[in-house]
This record gives sequence, C-alpha cells and structure tokens, in this order.
Amino acid sequence: MKASKAAIFFGTTLVCTLVLTACGGSGSGSKTSEILLWSSTTGPDGEKIKKTIDQYNETDPDFKVKLVSMQGDTFTSKLTTAGKSGKGVPDLALVASEALPTYKNQDMLDSWDEMIEGTELARSNYVEAAWDTGTLEDSQYGIPATMGSWVMYYNQDLVDKYVPGALDDGIVTYEEINQAGEKAKADGVYSFGYTWGMQNYSNLYQQMGGQWQDEAGNININNDYSYNTVQEFKNLYDAGYMVPDGEDANKLFANQQLIFLPEGTWMLSNMEEISDFAWGETFTPQWDADNILQGSGVDQFAMFKTKEERSEEKQTGMVDFLTWLQANQLEWVKSGANPTSLAMLDNEEYIEMPQSFLLKTEKGQAAVSVNAVDGLSYIFDEYDNRSWDMITGKADIQETFAEIQKVVEEKMK
Repeated sequence: MKASKAAIFFGTTLVCTLVLTACGGSGSGSKTSEILLWSSTTGPDGEKIKKTIDQYNETDPDFKVKLVSMQGDTFTSKLTTAGKSGKGVPDLALVASEALPTYKNQDMLDSWDEMIEGTELARSNYVEAAWDTGTLEDSQYGIPATMGSWVMYYNQDLVDKYVPGALDDGIVTYEEINQAGEKAKADGVYSFGYTWGMQNYSNLYQQMGGQWQDEAGNININNDYSYNTVQEFKNLYDAGYMVPDGEDANKLFANQQLIFLPEGTWMLSNMEEISDFAWGETFTPQWDADNILQGSGVDQFAMFKTKEERSEEKQTGMVDFLTWLQANQLEWVKSGANPTSLAMLDNEEYIEMPQSFLLKTEKGQAAVSVNAVDGLSYIFDEYDNRSWDMITGKADIQETFAEIQKVVEEKMK
C-alpha cells in the first residue's frame, strides 16, 4: 500500500494543529463531561468529519465529543504507548479494520458487549461485514464508522464505443477489460489503470479463490492464487492495455485516454471535477460476474483499556454519540466513503451519491469483503514495493512471492 494513500483509504480527518502533548490530552479522566476521540487521519476530508462532530455537539448532549486528529505514525505511536500503560488513553479511538485484531491480541482493548446490550448498537442495524469485522472471539471490540472501498470509475462514452453493454449488469469483468483494450489500443486508449497495487491484488486474489491464511491459521500467500493474480496484470501490461508504470492513470482518465480506472471511493472529489464526459462508479473489476467480491476497509470505534475509570454516565454518553451517528453521517460520507449504518439508507441525499450502490442493493451489501487478518499490512507493504517488477518482468513472480512470504513470517515473529 502506498503510504501516501494509506491514511486516505482508512478515512481522512482534520490536521492536528495542537502541540503534541495537547494531542495526547490528559486521558479519559481529564474532563468528566467530555468524550475524547482520537483519529489517525489528516487532510481536507477531515473537515467533513469535524462538521459531523460539531453537529452532534450542537444537539447539547450531556457529554460533548472532542476530536483530536494526528498524523498516522504519531497516532500509532501514542495509542500503542498509552494502550500498553492504560494511562492517557482516549475514550474512543478510530482505528483501521486490520489494526483492530492487533490491538486486541496485545490485550489493549475493552469489549463493548455490556455497554451496548439492549441498545441500537446491534448487528442488525449495520452492514453485516462491517459489523463482523469488529467481532473478535465472539465479543464486540469495534463499532463500525465508515467504509472506504476499492471500486471502479469508468468513462461511459468510451465504454459505449469499445465494449458496449459491458455495464448493463453493473459489473465489469477482466474478460471485458481485455476486450475493450484490444479495440481501444489502436486509438491510444488504455482499458485498465493500475494505481494502487495492493488494492488490485487483494481484490483479484480473493476473487480467484485465494485465502490469506492456511488451515493452521498462518499467513500464506506464496501460492498459485498469488501467481495467477499477478500474471493477469502482467498479461494486461504485455498486451498494452494497462497504463504503464510511471504514467498518471488519473490524468489519463480525465483526458479520456483510459476507459476503466479502479480507484478508491475516496477519489470522489477528483471525479466530481470532471465535466467533459459522463463518468460513473461501480464494483471493482471482477473475475467472475456470478461471484462478486468488493474489497473494503472499515474504520472501527475502539475502546482502549484505561486505569482511569470511565463513569457509567460517560459510557452512556459514548453509546449515545455512536447511536446518533447511525443516521447522521451525511457530511462524513461526502468524502466518498460509505456509511456502515443502514439508517443512512433513509437519507435521500446519500442515496443519490455514486458510492451508495454498495449499500442500497442486496447485491452490493453481500459483496462487501473486509480485510482484517493480522499481518496483512506486512503483505501489502511488501507487495506494493515489488509488484511493478513482477508485472514488467524484471522479477520472477514465484520467486518474489517466496521472498515476500519469508519477510512477512519474520515480521510476525
């Protein structure tokens, strides 16, 4: 995963303008009438999240929410330090789906089970895959926030020209991408953009049937599914259908030189600047149109263990905030993210957003797959560093995955 996009994939929030010690706060006991929320994300989209928090505070709750955001590395360092000691932890921390089991395995998290029993914070009120990501060892350690997904943007005019009818079912297969590429190549138009390797790899790998763990529960990606996944990308590259390494796929898409652009939901603001042609958003490319898999990341509200007791009143306030958020995420999702709460399906403005296809159809909800296996971040980092070498033939595919497997195993010791 490219570091520049990692923070964006898992949600973006307000840049921390406080000094480092102020970002840390003084722990959950600092102000009894305040809920301290830490976030690891930065950027303009954070303003949308801040607006959401401000809207909640304007309802005059017993416990207002204080949002403190910091750069990802700082967040991880401070949260890990506080989590190990139980001192200075926030009341809520917004963590990435794949980070949740790591914190749980390090015995840093409290379960939500007792606090949410009998409340609206229940599986039936959320996208099932998003809720289940927070369920570890039959207890709830995360409450879903928003969902960022690796989808695909397309140029409708070019689709109609080179592969008419491909989008009639809302699904584009790799076979159709190859068909489009064969016809478009003579006009200097690409059919596939490969912008973030690990996202393309993780989606196609699972679509082909690959699993992240073997029967013993150990990470295993040195297998035929990995080889075949990268070989498919290499075939597109060798045929001249894929945007070459070093060229800006987003720019080519905006200039109508690219038909299909797999990208994140978080790129919505970039797409909304396009006015020269009709574009749309749909599922990420699929290997099998009858078995759709849509990779997503779901930020989770986690509650870290603390030596400073949280009062019952504060705990109630935390539940109240998360319950209110279920139907009030409109500003938050204007960044392109999807809500995880089904209550947002009653919001007409959200329903009109391009990314809403993932929630407003049963097919979309059923397709959502969340990567939340401990150790995946190591795989994705290694893959991103090596993927283009495999695709361009500079490195042998099987030998490279054998090396990645060894590196990941060593890092997980």
